[in-house]
Amino acid sequence: MVLSQTRIDDIKRRCRDEVDRGRYPDSFPALPPVPAARYGDPHFAELEDAAVFGRSWLFVAHSDSLRNPGDYVLLDQIPKPIIVLRSDSGEVRAFYNTCKHRGAALLAEATGNTGRRLTCPYHSWVYSLEGELVGFPEANNFADLERECLALTPIRCEAWGPLVFVNLDPHAVPLAEHLADVGRDLTSVADLDGRLHLAAHTVREVPVNWKIPVDANIETYHVNVVHRETAAKALAQAATGIQLLGNGHSRMLVGLRDGIDLASGLSRFPPVIEGLGDLPLSGTFSYHVFPNLSIVFSGHGFVFLITNWPSAPNRSTYHVHWCSSLANDDGENQRTNEAFVAFNQMVLFEDLTVLPGIQASIDAGAIDSIRLSYQERRIYHVHEAIDRAIGAELVPDELRVVPMLAPYVES
Repeated sequence: MVLSQTRIDDIKRRCRDEVDRGRYPDSFPALPPVPAARYGDPHFAELEDAAVFGRSWLFVAHSDSLRNPGDYVLLDQIPKPIIVLRSDSGEVRAFYNTCKHRGAALLAEATGNTGRRLTCPYHSWVYSLEGELVGFPEANNFADLERECLALTPIRCEAWGPLVFVNLDPHAVPLAEHLADVGRDLTSVADLDGRLHLAAHTVREVPVNWKIPVDANIETYHVNVVHRETAAKALAQAATGIQLLGNGHSRMLVGLRDGIDLASGLSRFPPVIEGLGDLPLSGTFSYHVFPNLSIVFSGHGFVFLITNWPSAPNRSTYHVHWCSSLANDDGENQRTNEAFVAFNQMVLFEDLTVLPGIQASIDAGAIDSIRLSYQERRIYHVHEAIDRAIGAELVPDELRVVPMLAPYVES
C-alpha cells in the first residue's frame, strides 16, 4: 500500500486551506494546558523510561554501519549495554553486551568488526555472531555447564529496509504493527537497503528534556522566527497541513512560498522514495513515529531521521542520520551530500540554540503549563500516547493530560 493520488491531493489541499483559514477551527476543541513538569519531573521521567523507551520500537542505526558479518555498533543512546551486529546469516541482531560467565562487556569500541566470533576480554568465553556460546577455557573446571542456556541475551531487533529498530520488550508487537499507517504509506522503505545510503550521522548533547527537541520537529509555529534567515525563505509557515495517525504517529506537509522550486535544487539526488507522488518536492514532508523519530523528506532522494534520547530528566542526546540516494564516493556525490547535510544541520541546530531556555524556565518553576495552538496539536498527540504507554492511572493527577484527540486520528 502507498499513498493514493487522492490522498496526496488531499494532503496538499489541506496546506492551501490552512493559508486561507482566518480563525480557530469551530470543529476542533481547545487543547488543555500541558503540565510543564512533564518536561523535568524525575518520577515522570522514570515512568517514561520504563513504559515508553522500555516498550516502544526505537530507531537506532542505519544498515550501512552493519554491512559485513561481524560489523557492530554499541547503542550509547540507550542506558543499557546493547550490541547491534550483522550475523553470519546476514540478519541484523541485537544482544546485551554481556558475557554470560561473569558479566564482562564483550566489546568496548563504539563501532567496528568483531570478526567471526565475540570473545570476552576477561576469561575468553567465545560466542558466535548468532549469540551462541561456542567455547570457553578449562571446561573441566565447570560441572554440568549447559551451553544452550548460556547464549547471549537477545534484544528484539527488526530492520525496516536500511533502518534498524530495537525494542527492549520481548513481548512487543511486531515492528510493522507499530509503524501501522506510516509503514503502509512508506512501503518502499522496505526495499531501500543498499539504495538509501548513510551520508552522515551527527550527535549532539542538549541540556533539555528529550521531548523539547521532539516538539520542535513536529510543529512549524516557530519557523518564521527561529528560521527566518534559512528555512523560512522557502517554506510558508501558514501552509502547514497535519494529519494525526494511530499509535501516536503523525504526518505533516509544510508548503512552499510562491516561486520556490525544489525540483531544480534537488536534481542531483536520484529518486528512491516511491509512492509519495510529488509530496517530497511540495515543501517539507515528514512523519513522526512515536515516541522519538522524525522522518523528514527533502526531495525524493534525501531523507534525514532525527531521534532524541533521554539521558536525565532535563538532558538528552540529539541524533541525526542523514540518508541520501547518493553514496559517498570521495568525489562529487560526497560533496553534494556534505553541502546538503551542512545546510539542513544548520537549520536543525537553530532550534537547539533556543530550546535550553525552555528547560531553564521549567526547572526554575517560572512556567507551570504549556499552552498549545491548533498548529501544535501533534505535540499534544504525543503526550496522549505517552500517557497511554505508561497507563493513565499510573500518571500522577497533576501531570496527566486529558485525552482529547481520538476523534481526530485518521487512517
